Amino acid sequence: MDHAAIFACSHRGGGNSDHAAELLAEGVREAGGEAEVLYVRNFEVIPCLACGYCDAPERTGRERCVLGPTDQAWDLFAHCLSARTILFASPIYFYHLPSRLKTWIDRGQQFWRARLDNEPWIADLPERTAHAVLLAGQPSGEKLFEGARLTLKYFVHNFNMTLADPLVFRGVDTRSDLRAKGGFEARIVEHGATAWKTATDRAG
Repeated sequence: MDHAAIFACSHRGGGNSDHAAELLAEGVREAGGEAEVLYVRNFEVIPCLACGYCDAPERTGRERCVLGPTDQAWDLFAHCLSARTILFASPIYFYHLPSRLKTWIDRGQQFWRARLDNEPWIADLPERTAHAVLLAGQPSGEKLFEGARLTLKYFVHNFNMTLADPLVFRGVDTRSDLRAKGGFEARIVEHGATAWKTATDRAG
């Protein structure tokens, strides 16, 4: 577990979420870590079929999903198993995560089932912390980030991770907003550096 995996979750390239992901990577590297940015939109992920295949009692090991090698979902999941920490940089769409990211998260049912069955390859993963930067164009809304936070919390739990309190920003919509808001960029870089330092300290 020698790197930080940063998931850039926007459907739009070159926007605020991509910039936030790059700033997180900058922070990780400043703290002495290795960071890989993964643009979720560039991976083909087929939606969960809700077929129950992964819930069948005879399913064991990592090949629990009927869709298995037919797409690139596992290329992303592999980082959840191997990274020292994972971080999300995501916009908020209608009070929640973008559909491409949520489609991938839904495919995580296979890990929930494996963890419930106490399979060692998933149950014995080291305790780790996940982090998120959430950016909303909407400037108000008491529960604007709550749906995204809860979904990420229970998704990363499958990999024995605890979600730290997300770093959230409101009123970040057009491509240049993040750069224009005073101090926002520095806070994201600091968030990335802190995430890596915390993960390194925890790893001993």
